[in-house]
Amino acid sequence: MIERFVGNLYEKYYAGDKARRGLFDALAAWRTWERVLYPGSFIHVTASFLFPSVIYVDNDRNAQRFFSQMDEVRAFVEKNKVYEESPQLTFYGTSYESSLDEPERSCDLLLSLYAGFISKPCKRYLKIGGILAVNNSHGDAGLASIDSDYLFISSVQRRGDQLRVVQDNLDAYFKPKKKTDVTEELLRRLGRGVAYTKTAPLYLFERVR
Repeated sequence: MIERFVGNLYEKYYAGDKARRGLFDALAAWRTWERVLYPGSFIHVTASFLFPSVIYVDNDRNAQRFFSQMDEVRAFVEKNKVYEESPQLTFYGTSYESSLDEPERSCDLLLSLYAGFISKPCKRYLKIGGILAVNNSHGDAGLASIDSDYLFISSVQRRGDQLRVVQDNLDAYFKPKKKTDVTEELLRRLGRGVAYTKTAPLYLFERVR
């Protein structure tokens, strides 16, 4: 019954294309990741289908209920994972702006997907040389683009029938369609990204300091 709850709740929110599997496939094909931090994850354990060690953070009640059945969540991941080792899942039922019981600079991939401004408060957990993978639904990619601790190095784009990490024409990104001074204050006030002339489903930034 509990295992059915885990699977049913996941399918309710992430069936089919809603799982955004292609984004994770592209990241997994590009590099091997040792520890992944996924703040504002809700119950999006698709990440654990591709990455063996993922830390999930969300204060939503349904997320807390879902991950309280951790043995069943692991069993669900086991059925869907593509790697050989046992999955390592950690969950914090708190805001990602709170302190986590994790060492600073201990993760090599930080995910920011549809969950607000993650790049700044969670930067401390990302290794120097680690990657922030971020979309711009709330303006977080724009925030990273003006943060001197990050360097924009790649995007994820569709090539044929797959999403792939590409490094083409990076200078064309993060140019506002309208003349705008993009600041953190503006992005937080808007609560969404400004319109740019060239966009991507996902932007990849390296933490450089």
